[in-house]
Amino acid sequence: MVLVWNDVLNIIFSCVGIGLFLFCLFIVKKILDLFPKAKMRKDWKVISILIVIFTAGYGVNIIGILLEIAALLTIMQAFVYLFGAIFVFIVIDLSYRTYKLIIESTEEH
Repeated sequence: MVLVWNDVLNIIFSCVGIGLFLFCLFIVKKILDLFPKAKMRKDWKVISILIVIFTAGYGVNIIGILLEIAALLTIMQAFVYLFGAIFVFIVIDLSYRTYKLIIESTEEH
């Protein structure tokens, strides 16, 4: 097996992505600690699950490159497109609702 430059770059970016996702899980934990009784905790947990799925997907991407499984890489590409869009939608919607909750709670005081 000979890795070409784009395979090496893909593996490096996937490893960096895994690291960032793991850090994001840490941040989500801190957010959950800030809102121990908020009704949107369930949504933040869904985001955590999606982060774990993406992290695993990046690992599968690395395996697909190293084992030269083209079909796996094609499926991963479609997976990232679909779940990336879902993830962004959930993050934007949840961010809006979280900010709204913060503003409403400061107005009550």
